[in-house]
Amino acid sequence: MKKLNKILQVSMLGLFLVHSNTNAQMSCNAGNNFTFCPQQTYTLGGNPVVTGGASPYTYSWVPSTGLSSYTVSNPILNSYQEPYYVLIVTDANEEVCRDTVYITKSNIDNYSAGDDIFVCKGTNSVVILGASTNSSCSTCTFSWLPTTYLDNANVANPSATVDTSVIGVTYTVTISDGVCTYTDSVSIIVGYVSLTVQPQDTTIKEGEVVTLYVSGGNGNYTWKPPYYLTFPYNQVQNPDATPKSTIVYTVTSTLSNGCVASNTVIIRVIPNDELIFYNTFTPNNDGINDVFYIANIEKYPDNALTIYNRYGQKIFFKRGYNNDWDGKVGGEDVPTGTYFYVLDTATDKGTYRGHVNIIR
Repeated sequence: MKKLNKILQVSMLGLFLVHSNTNAQMSCNAGNNFTFCPQQTYTLGGNPVVTGGASPYTYSWVPSTGLSSYTVSNPILNSYQEPYYVLIVTDANEEVCRDTVYITKSNIDNYSAGDDIFVCKGTNSVVILGASTNSSCSTCTFSWLPTTYLDNANVANPSATVDTSVIGVTYTVTISDGVCTYTDSVSIIVGYVSLTVQPQDTTIKEGEVVTLYVSGGNGNYTWKPPYYLTFPYNQVQNPDATPKSTIVYTVTSTLSNGCVASNTVIIRVIPNDELIFYNTFTPNNDGINDVFYIANIEKYPDNALTIYNRYGQKIFFKRGYNNDWDGKVGGEDVPTGTYFYVLDTATDKGTYRGHVNIIR
């Protein structure tokens, strides 16, 4: 009888051990399909990710792009990268299960607060906020903050009447389409358009030339007053100034948005009766540097100018020269080259001699 009891005990233990080693069928859960909303983070995988099978488990997510880790049960997804991810789980007995989660990307970020806007200080400016695409979202709601200066804080493209006496304002819009919520911001920047001119304050002797250099604005410049200015090669940003007395020039540039940039330069002129010979000219009828120019020649009205070629032959003579020799003799152009002048001032200043170059 005792022997039979021992056999029964051993048999029952065997049945218990066999039952204990039998595992339930393994099942994976990659999580519910969802719509990915920009500016959000998501945790992939269900809770629990796996049931059944034999632990420990190993995890693999394919593809891995955009995941915080592809070997954990519940990775974090920070940005939309792929339309689906496959979860692969292997248990201790090398049994494998798979599940897939599908992701739809929201296009709510196609709508926005728009680009930053620059307005000129001191102007009465009305600007339109928001991207041009905003009005195409029929399911979207818009909420703008702050509401200051806005005609309507709950429309896709509100108008803002900006107080340009302040430094500016930044608006934030919250956009919702019933599934996702997206926020964006836009700044209205109030300031001056930069325009610089060099030299800004300079002193010259009467008869000298100073070149002014402008930068900034939009490249189209207006100079006032226009007196004593020439623009070599139509470069309005770099005029040559030859004022006869101290003068203040103002240069302005008007942008397409109505902003006006301006700056001033003062040229102080010291009275001077010294003759200044500009010994190179280019007589090509472009209105720039077309004549042999002698600064302050008008102070010597009884002068006499004689021009000689390199062979010593006199080719030009004029009494009362007034900057009007254009490199012609008898109506014909003289060749490119170096010529020699003699200027008799008919005063106690005496006679000046030198050379002048003609470049064609």
